[in-house]
Amino acid sequence: MLLSDRDILREMKEGTVTIEPFNEEQLQPCGYDVRVSSVYYVMKEESPVFFPFTEEFVEKMYERREAEESTVRVRNHKARGKFIVIPPHGFVLAATIERTRTVKNITASLRCRSSLARAGMSIARSAGWGDIGYDGVWTMDIINHLNVPYYLPVGLRVGQLVFLKTETPTGKEYSGKYSGSTEPAVPKLYKDRDLATLVEIEKN
Repeated sequence: MLLSDRDILREMKEGTVTIEPFNEEQLQPCGYDVRVSSVYYVMKEESPVFFPFTEEFVEKMYERREAEESTVRVRNHKARGKFIVIPPHGFVLAATIERTRTVKNITASLRCRSSLARAGMSIARSAGWGDIGYDGVWTMDIINHLNVPYYLPVGLRVGQLVFLKTETPTGKEYSGKYSGSTEPAVPKLYKDRDLATLVEIEKN
């Protein structure tokens, strides 16, 4: 069952949904708008292969950055602000300002705002689901589908969280490797429990 704005407020009072910080102006008829924060990750170098199954490889490939004040000139307009600059057909890992937590029988899903999608962007192409029990900010794989750089203002409402109620409470709440995130989370596939049964990795 999809939760309405009144349902979300009720669940927040009951403690099954937490949104911090909360601004009622971001509450929508059946969801809650979330904003992009200033910290993000980019890939910092090319590699002949992409193999995110060792911690060393991930640390070498991703670079943490923070948006800085800058000026953008577009034809006869000039805009100043903090921007995340996404290259043509590139992507960054960014995070929501808002931290959320859902428990018992409430889960959430992140969707791109339609206005942003119409402007050539996606924020959670295939990773917009939060298990029951997840507690933290949401990492977004923000992709620029255009042929030109995209200047994304920090603090912009980029997505909407929708909350759903399961028929029964979960038997096991999420407590995985991304729980507790306060910044964008780079991939942690190297922590997968079953990886050792699939790939034998040795250090040179």
